[in-house]
Amino acid sequence: MSYPMAAPRSHQIDVVDQVSRAYGVVVGNVQLVVEMALLPYLIVLASELIVLLVAGGFFGGLLGTLIHAIVLLIFGTVFIVRWHRFILVGERVSGGLIPPGWTPFVIVGLKLGIAVFVGWVVLAFLAAMPPRFLTAPLAVIGGIALALFSLRVSLVFPAAAIERPVGFRTAWDWIAGNFWRLFVCALACYVPFIIAQIIVGWIAALFPSLFWIVFAALQLAISFVGGAVAAGLLSHLYREMIGDGSLAASTLP
Repeated sequence: MSYPMAAPRSHQIDVVDQVSRAYGVVVGNVQLVVEMALLPYLIVLASELIVLLVAGGFFGGLLGTLIHAIVLLIFGTVFIVRWHRFILVGERVSGGLIPPGWTPFVIVGLKLGIAVFVGWVVLAFLAAMPPRFLTAPLAVIGGIALALFSLRVSLVFPAAAIERPVGFRTAWDWIAGNFWRLFVCALACYVPFIIAQIIVGWIAALFPSLFWIVFAALQLAISFVGGAVAAGLLSHLYREMIGDGSLAASTLP
């Protein structure tokens, strides 16, 4: 169910300001980030270790990967929803593991994920059709378009996290005239963490497998921090693009 929202203000995204605020809110609240992320992080890390110990063979590895993905989906989003709610409504860690807003957040995530997955399946069939010199580039272009679509509607996530879910069309309209600024912000807020994870993976390859858990823990920590920065970006943009006065009094400056 979607809730009606006020029309967004005419506003141009300040890339430098938004990126600095997304990083700044994480740096300025490191202790709170650790408190919010610690239990979900340990659960996800434990799932990686269990999968490594029990998974064997092709099907075992496939099942292990699926289990880890499900655990990451559940508990990774717990942390992200908590962080959205802290920025937008000033809510800190509550007594329950699953925060308010988690269910609508996961629902919109699944909707978007299913739509993108179906699109990829269609594009994969397209790429396999003759003449491949034509269909393969079209499939690549289609894949890029799907990724850009996902980014353009990404303000559905902070809205859902504070239990004010909106449709994809509404989120699409909110970014009108600002998409490429949002794109640059997203690159600046998440690509550095992807690069850092890759570097950690390269370093891990130089060490014996005994040290695997250490580097896996570091990569997972990097992904959580990257998620916090990206969520901070979306939360700040949501508040500014919508101009909702009911949020302004309870959020960070």
